[in-house]
Amino acid sequence: MYRSFYGFTGKPFQLTPDLRFLYPSSGHKRAMAYLRYGLEQAEGFVVITGDIGTGKTLLIQTLLEELSDQSIATARVAAANLEAERVPAAVAAALGQPFEGKSKELVLRNLEKALLHARDYLKGVLLIVDEAQTLSQASLEELRILSNLEANGRALLQIFLVGQTELQDTLRGSRMRQLRQRVVVSHHLEPLTLEETKRYIGFRLVAVGWKATPSFTHEVYERVHAQTRGVPRKINLLMDRLLVYGFLEELRAFEASHVDAVLKEMGAELSGDIENATPVAEPVAADPAAEAPASVPVGAEDVPPNDEPTDAENVAVTPLEARLRALEAKLEKLAVTNPTRRRR
Repeated sequence: MYRSFYGFTGKPFQLTPDLRFLYPSSGHKRAMAYLRYGLEQAEGFVVITGDIGTGKTLLIQTLLEELSDQSIATARVAAANLEAERVPAAVAAALGQPFEGKSKELVLRNLEKALLHARDYLKGVLLIVDEAQTLSQASLEELRILSNLEANGRALLQIFLVGQTELQDTLRGSRMRQLRQRVVVSHHLEPLTLEETKRYIGFRLVAVGWKATPSFTHEVYERVHAQTRGVPRKINLLMDRLLVYGFLEELRAFEASHVDAVLKEMGAELSGDIENATPVAEPVAADPAAEAPASVPVGAEDVPPNDEPTDAENVAVTPLEARLRALEAKLEKLAVTNPTRRRR
């Protein structure tokens, strides 16, 4: 619909995770640094948490893409309320091992044999458990038992737990002491700040060929951030509808009033998906404290102080981000030379 109208090569705010659109915010850079650090340890658990829509899936997809040319076997389990007695079978299925009609003891024995065999020709085996917040303490304990499998002082299986914020509450339970002691590192993904929201929107637009048309006033970004609280998935929902509205109204420049009009339309159909789905009188200022994302909230005592991961801020800027910076500089220059803006 609006792709050809604005000259885009694709849909910039699609909800389906796509590696082209991984915006390297400070929080996601830090999260990737911790993932790489945890992977280097080749043992225990790495825990990644975040609210719905903060980018956990895209983060893991990025890591898997990096591992595609390395000799590390990866498998994923969709936890989704997986009962404790079914954990070994689910892991066996994810690793391509037989499990149907076999006792738990036999499944575990076969798993150990397969992992021992894999040790001879692989650098490691990584199991990613999605939706881990749905697991009970008993199910997590089953995973801990699997993480104990080792040979000659080398772990046979490393496990990444990926889930919503509730996972951290579960891990703090009294029965989780042994598992906490095996957490190599953990990280909690925070929503984007106001400035990151602005750059996130620009990053995704540049990815589909945006050349400053349509344009957006600063108040547009403030409205979007205030209404979505900086959650990427909610930003995508709102921005997609804003562009549809722009196409229908033939807009080439967006202002705050256009966001308010879209929010009014969305109120009836997406109540709860966007914060209250109603316009706000005043934009919410970015919280300076949000610039420093929470990290290592669980098991921090298990990470040796001399083995901290590389500062995420030193991660190289992607070519896409470089294009965004060049476009931002151009827009700033235009704003200085032409401070008055035409309004429809």
